[in-house]
Amino acid sequence: MKIDKNAPAFPVMPVQDQFGRLVAPIPGMTKYEQVLLQILCAKEMQNNHSKIGLSTLLKECTILADEYFLTLEKLQDEKENSPVISIN
Repeated sequence: MKIDKNAPAFPVMPVQDQFGRLVAPIPGMTKYEQVLLQILCAKEMQNNHSKIGLSTLLKECTILADEYFLTLEKLQDEKENSPVISIN
C-alpha cells in the first residue's frame, strides 16, 4: 500500500460559511512537511554547536524523511502480506 505523503498532516474540520454551506479550509502542512520539520528540529538541536550549512542540513533531513516513508511503506506491506491466524 502506498503511504500518501502529500495528505494533510492534521485533520481538517469543515466550517460553515455565511450562506450555510460547509467549506473545508486549507489543510496546512502535508505529512511529508511535518516529518521533515520534526527531523530538522531534532538535527538542529543536535548540531547547534557545529557550523553545518543550511543546505547540507536540509539535504540530510530530506534523505531521512524519504527513508522514514519508505520504512512506513515496507511495514504496511508486511502487515498486509502476513497471514492472519485466528483461533476460535
